[in-house]
Amino acid sequence: MYRVLADIDDKALLEECYSVLSDFDEIQIENGSHFPNEINNLSMDTLFLITNHLNPSAIKKLASIRKFAPRFPLVFYNHSLMLDEQVKELPQKNLFLIVGDERKWHLKQLVRRIINNHWRRLPYEQLGIDFNRLSHRMKKVMHYIETADFQKCDIFHIAEFLNITPSYFSQIFKHETGQYFRVFMQRVLNYYENLLFLDWGLEIKNVSKMLGYSELSSYSRSFKKRKGQSPRAFVKLQMRNSL
Repeated sequence: MYRVLADIDDKALLEECYSVLSDFDEIQIENGSHFPNEINNLSMDTLFLITNHLNPSAIKKLASIRKFAPRFPLVFYNHSLMLDEQVKELPQKNLFLIVGDERKWHLKQLVRRIINNHWRRLPYEQLGIDFNRLSHRMKKVMHYIETADFQKCDIFHIAEFLNITPSYFSQIFKHETGQYFRVFMQRVLNYYENLLFLDWGLEIKNVSKMLGYSELSSYSRSFKKRKGQSPRAFVKLQMRNSL
């Protein structure tokens, strides 16, 4: 399930946003007072912050979020562009201005684009998966992996999701993909870690939270067990090799 943070104080505009986003079954809106008290509690599947005012408060909220997720989008949604005089500088990246009579249509197109570019989307070809040839049930599995808590992306939770036994799920996954599920998920985890550490440049504590770990120590132990080195040593080595 994806989430959208809505900071909109105009009832009519908020209803418009609900109307557009209701077309996406996998999206729910968290409005105003329901925002996380601490940015580290921000859901890893939150898509963007949408607001009907570009003022210091909105910019401050975005800045706090981007300390945790540098590419987090801000969507301005209103009848026309209204900039608070106190705002001296707008974000240079991932700021989307949705204004005018066709704003609902443009918002829908933007949401589709943001979902398709979300960091949890799997690079199927890179992972050796021909998505178009998968059965409907296996496509549901891939969508589950892209949206569920990563700690619940194991054989037992997915088998429960499909209402089948874990052994049968392992069997049909291997039959359809040609890969053992545990090996596949290891490749998925490696992809996410490379993306978040090397492309996004996130700190270890933030990667840990985005991958569903409540304790940094637990993630560090898991990482070292899998790769034989700490996350910090891994990042330093990869950065040195890229020079």
